[in-house]
Amino acid sequence: MSKRIDRTRLHTKTPKVSGTAMLIFKGVLVSFSFSIACVVLLAVISLVSENTYVDDYIQYIMVGVTMLSIFVGSAYAAHHAAAKGMIIGILIGVIYVVFSIGIGMEINGSTISLFMMANKLVAGIAVGILGGLVGVNL
Repeated sequence: MSKRIDRTRLHTKTPKVSGTAMLIFKGVLVSFSFSIACVVLLAVISLVSENTYVDDYIQYIMVGVTMLSIFVGSAYAAHHAAAKGMIIGILIGVIYVVFSIGIGMEINGSTISLFMMANKLVAGIAVGILGGLVGVNL
């Protein structure tokens, strides 16, 4: 007699879902790692080249790096969760923005206006949602 073997379509495995809090922590960690890698790369480019474009547009480049790192972290966490992409993306965006503002205030010793903080939070939430939605659909 032969044994019956249950196979799923195309041999796909069901995704393992660890705790949502752990996935959010990993997403924030991926975001900060991506940011640090980009900052190091920009610093090397600025030191090696005689091009002043990086120095002139560093503020805009850093906004792009921040948004891209939130997107990458949210997509990573939502991909591994395979569900709850918007919620995971929102939380990663908020946590990343709050920590980056806190680090920036500690380094500079300055304060931040409520309008600027709200602006960064809204942008972080929007990019986090987008990254979460993309990550779930990957």
